[in-house]
Amino acid sequence: LTMRWVPGHSDIHGNEMADIHAKRAAAGESSDKSCLPPGLLKKGLPSSCSSTKQTFATRLKAHAREQWTQSPRYARLRTIDPTLPSPAYGKLIE
Repeated sequence: LTMRWVPGHSDIHGNEMADIHAKRAAAGESSDKSCLPPGLLKKGLPSSCSSTKQTFATRLKAHAREQWTQSPRYARLRTIDPTLPSPAYGKLIE
């Protein structure tokens, strides 16, 4: 395997082919399994802690909102404060 830096968009056949395959992969088209590198390189990339925490918080908020709207108290409190559950409400009850 030889890797060389080439200026982008310079009409080099190998570079153009790599661009085509990268675009196909980004579009979700699957690669031929026999052409993939060894198993060690097939593992997913590690995710960042910040991104993982942010995703978890977003999902948790969505789940809490869904649970709140199914609560028997939701209809009555909604007439008092239609913004519930709001960030301001969360700060008030802390």
